[in-house]
Amino acid sequence: MSNKKTIIVISALLLIFGGIILFNHKRPLAVETLNAYISSDSVSIQAENSGKIKTLAVKQSDKVQKGQIIAEIETSKSVVKPVEPKNSHQAAEKDYENAAIMYKDGIISQEQYDNYIKNLKENQKQAEQPVNKIVYTSEVTKIYAPIDGTIVLNNLKTGDTIAKETILAKVNSSHKEINAYFSASDEDKIVTGKDVNITVIKYPKKTFSGKINSVSKPENKGIPVKITFDQDTSNFDFQNGDSVIVKIK
Repeated sequence: MSNKKTIIVISALLLIFGGIILFNHKRPLAVETLNAYISSDSVSIQAENSGKIKTLAVKQSDKVQKGQIIAEIETSKSVVKPVEPKNSHQAAEKDYENAAIMYKDGIISQEQYDNYIKNLKENQKQAEQPVNKIVYTSEVTKIYAPIDGTIVLNNLKTGDTIAKETILAKVNSSHKEINAYFSASDEDKIVTGKDVNITVIKYPKKTFSGKINSVSKPENKGIPVKITFDQDTSNFDFQNGDSVIVKIK
């Protein structure tokens, strides 16, 4: 009787274990990948003119909105401006009178008087010529954020002198997506529009939801897939290159 009970118990256990094995065998394995990272569009901000950075209104990792002031560039310019000479006619008349008196009183000779008058006329002529003066002015150009996003500075600071088209910073778009690579063996399970769960490594306790946005042809690294978040992620510190785990539901 004891042996019979033992056989029944063993048979029951075998059935249970067999059912578990069969269930796990038939249940589709979750399709996931660790070869995935966050990415976003990045737009460079260039200086429109050469000059000096007068103000830098942002710092590394600041969140900015399109149209927000990023920096002010002060450009120095030199302008040639004609300056009219001062009226020297009255002074010249006084010099002529003094020369005439000295000649009349016998202080200078006729030759000296003639040379003096000649030099006086040449000096007066030169003094009446317009003079070109270089005037220095400055112009301030404001640089604005081209898109909403996060600032990545280019190791510049206020007071630095830069050339035209120097990249002041980059703005990583606030619109984040995921680049992922899945195993080629799971190709039939990777379909555009399919829901996924996303775990960002720096937020291990938080699960995000998303959708497969596009699927490309298989490469050496696997099947390239682009995934978009279902929810707004602007309150999270997501940076380009942050590692994620993607699991297809």
